[in-house]
Amino acid sequence: MIEWVIISVKKAEIEDIVLVVGYLGEKIKRFLGDGSKYGIKIEYARNNHWKLGNGVSVYAARKYLRENFVLLMSDHVFDPKIMFDLKNFDIKADECALCVDTGMKYVFDIDDATKVKVVGGKIVDIGKDLKEFNGVDMGIFLCSPEIFRFLKRNIQRGSYTLTESIKDMAERDKMKAYCIDDDEFFWMDIDTFEMLRTAENMLPKSSYRLSINNF
Repeated sequence: MIEWVIISVKKAEIEDIVLVVGYLGEKIKRFLGDGSKYGIKIEYARNNHWKLGNGVSVYAARKYLRENFVLLMSDHVFDPKIMFDLKNFDIKADECALCVDTGMKYVFDIDDATKVKVVGGKIVDIGKDLKEFNGVDMGIFLCSPEIFRFLKRNIQRGSYTLTESIKDMAERDKMKAYCIDDDEFFWMDIDTFEMLRTAENMLPKSSYRLSINNF
């Protein structure tokens, strides 16, 4: 699945990746190497506290990221076309943007999905338990280094998830929404083997093929 994400990144013409590793990190590094076999460059950040929330993993990459960057989840597959416009999406130096699926065609477990409420192009609330929402978190972000300041503060007070820091930024009017409602822009959060099989069955029907032989 990580290889699938790398292929998507390559197709979106991004060639520098920082990969955060923890559990089985050495196996992952041996398999992916320095990225040269994919035509990209991979650097590795180590998260020794990988049992905590994903916000800790993002924070572990801070020394590698001094300018705006795209943040991706290793268990999300997506059409790389999504990233072409996102790369040039306008955010201020203290803002971030989150891709929000407002059509929600590819959301197969709405109870587990991280829900988002968007008003006027800004995220005003985010969380799994939202009662009022008009989109779902796609796990694709455009971030400024400002996110690390929020992550540090939340980690210090024992809140380890990325969502908590995104929620804090939203409350301070620092989270833009990059909304997608086009069915052609495939994406899926894969949490189970059943969802993996669903993705494998659907992907050949999409405009994008997840195959290492494609490039």
